[in-house]
Amino acid sequence: MAKTFGDAERHILSFFNVGATFTYADVGYTVTKSGKPTCSKGEPKTDIYIAAEDIHHNIAEFKISFKKQNADFLENKTNAERAEQLFGSDWENIISNATTALHDEFLSRMLIYKEKLGRTDRGAITLGWKFELLNVKSGQLSGNMQLTQNQIIDVYAGTNLKGDKRDATVNGEQIPFSGVANYILFENTPVNSTQEAINSLISIEDYVDSHPDVYFACKALNYRTFREKYDGNRPLAVYVDWSAKNGKLGYKIQFDTPLKQGGDYAYERLKTAMDLLGVKTTDDLDDSNVEDPNKIHE
Repeated sequence: MAKTFGDAERHILSFFNVGATFTYADVGYTVTKSGKPTCSKGEPKTDIYIAAEDIHHNIAEFKISFKKQNADFLENKTNAERAEQLFGSDWENIISNATTALHDEFLSRMLIYKEKLGRTDRGAITLGWKFELLNVKSGQLSGNMQLTQNQIIDVYAGTNLKGDKRDATVNGEQIPFSGVANYILFENTPVNSTQEAINSLISIEDYVDSHPDVYFACKALNYRTFREKYDGNRPLAVYVDWSAKNGKLGYKIQFDTPLKQGGDYAYERLKTAMDLLGVKTTDDLDDSNVEDPNKIHE
């Protein structure tokens, strides 16, 4: 059976017990400390922390972001706080510019699904679209973030992390900047020793030099009317502002408040409009009470 991410991570960490030796950049090291960094909420960028000492008593830190083979996701639960950490004070404009570049693609989406379409269930109504960062393009609502090299390094390393995401805890000890990664290790081939793990490390700067693009993808958050459920208050990069107008369900797609509104807000707007119109599911919606019938898939 294939190893889970946690199993694979622990497998790598097992090679770095205190006293283990290895050579990096022609310098011999002995491990003095190792463990998995943790924080009070969420996760730091570093998955495996190693401190090692050379013969001159110089300490080197190897703060490793571990990736399973063919890992595409860089950030799959992006919220406003995380976006500011990644992109700086101009994060709202950066995300708005990215999504607005796909304006026509968003406007072409079906929003009301009386019948199943692809992975979208029958009875779904779209509340908006979540925001994810990837190292490959994914789907029609996806594009290049057009980031600077430093911004891309921030994405991979977590340079702008704050609090205990930055100064994470390793084996009960809080270590400054332990949560900010400086190496990436991809599990592309089996790793069977300490030295093989070290030989597989890529500095984040070198990785960004050879992979200079970061992509975003927007994935729909839908209200499933037959189940009366949606997948929580996820921040939305673009949301659908539903309303009742002249006895019909109307909408406006909002691009200018990225990650400021979530699933709860969009759902309340939709539910209020549906209640005013006296409808409960997509079975109750048709050309007579939907302002733009072209948004209905049936």
